[in-house]
Amino acid sequence: MFDEILPRLSDELSPPEVMGAAPLAARLSAGEGVESVAAELAGPFASEAAMLAATFDTALVAFLTGQRALGLDLQHNVLAQCQLFRVRRGAVTPHTLRVLAFAAPGDLQMNLPIEFITGQLDVRLDILFVLPDRPLPNAMPDHDVAFCIASDSDPEALMRLGSILRDWPRPVLNDPGRVAMGRIEDLTRDGIARLFADTPAICAPATVSRSRAEVARYLERDAPIADLLPCGDWPLLVRPVGSHAGAQLERLGNADELAIYLDAISAESFYLSAFIDYRDPDGLFRKLRVALIAGQPFICHMAVSHHWMIHYVNAGMLEDPAKRACEAKAMAEFPTGFALRHAQAFQALHERLGLDYVVLDCAEAPDGRLLLFEVEMAAIVHALDSAELFPYKIPQMQTVFTAFDGMLRSGDRKARARPSRREAC
Repeated sequence: MFDEILPRLSDELSPPEVMGAAPLAARLSAGEGVESVAAELAGPFASEAAMLAATFDTALVAFLTGQRALGLDLQHNVLAQCQLFRVRRGAVTPHTLRVLAFAAPGDLQMNLPIEFITGQLDVRLDILFVLPDRPLPNAMPDHDVAFCIASDSDPEALMRLGSILRDWPRPVLNDPGRVAMGRIEDLTRDGIARLFADTPAICAPATVSRSRAEVARYLERDAPIADLLPCGDWPLLVRPVGSHAGAQLERLGNADELAIYLDAISAESFYLSAFIDYRDPDGLFRKLRVALIAGQPFICHMAVSHHWMIHYVNAGMLEDPAKRACEAKAMAEFPTGFALRHAQAFQALHERLGLDYVVLDCAEAPDGRLLLFEVEMAAIVHALDSAELFPYKIPQMQTVFTAFDGMLRSGDRKARARPSRREAC
């Protein structure tokens, strides 16, 4: 291990400039072929910095197109040569806010995809990857506010960042050392269930993490399901720990189905959760993505489906104008409807988490409480949807981006960093 020494902050540094995930995702979602994008990034290069930037972006293209192993390999190679990158933007103005984001290496689930938001703002974004086997660089760009974007997927990185950012000479947002009653690394499915189990306004379904061996032993004993999931009952939800976007998520109705699932899935650990039937009176399931920004909730999308497992990309929102009309209505009525009904829940989330920014996937439980599916750092909030199909999203997402900008600039104004006990070099 090594001693953490605060780096020198300098306005003279010019990190390699990358496109970043947001414009690359926009091009791919608009139908541009991955071969075309990759060819543009293949060179020739005018400088080593340009080559590093292109390799960084190529890793992002791999992640965005499901080529995780290739993306990790490319990222590992480029981070071995450079830890710091600047997201390409237009000209700097007198009002440009300088943001330094602290990230962990890994795929797109490892960090808050902040550039999808800052790309809509007058922000210069630098991203520093904190590597487990390397100290911080001796110097890094000066900035107005720092932002920890590492997610709960890397607890070791968060622990180290908590130590580093404790004495950081600039204001820090989402400081992992300042989380009120938990830690960012506790934003796991079972961690959230424990943290909000006693909160009256919130329904956080009972969730536990179990190893393959624990599930197998349970099946051998023919025991009540409560032995595996306390206070639980059939049906229950099962998914591998670390999975996202509904991958290998199943609703199981009995022990026989659980045994079949265990045989079919190769994971070594699983989340087991109580299933809450959250259908509305019309028989449809509605799931919201809400950004909690400085404690205030903002709706980012609402997916509508006949199926309990909803993801926006598979809910048929593109094909069904009635569903889009439902989402438009939900967005228009959110401040005086959903947000007002669940004001106590959002306040409890902000107070207990202590985070400046976090994203919730949620719904309304049958008993009227806020039903939490997931509380996460790495969920995407974006403006990539078609303006023709989703015209109502343009003003709503602008409201979200304006609130995010206000949070960044408020952090700068209030200088929320604690007084430093160590001088920067």
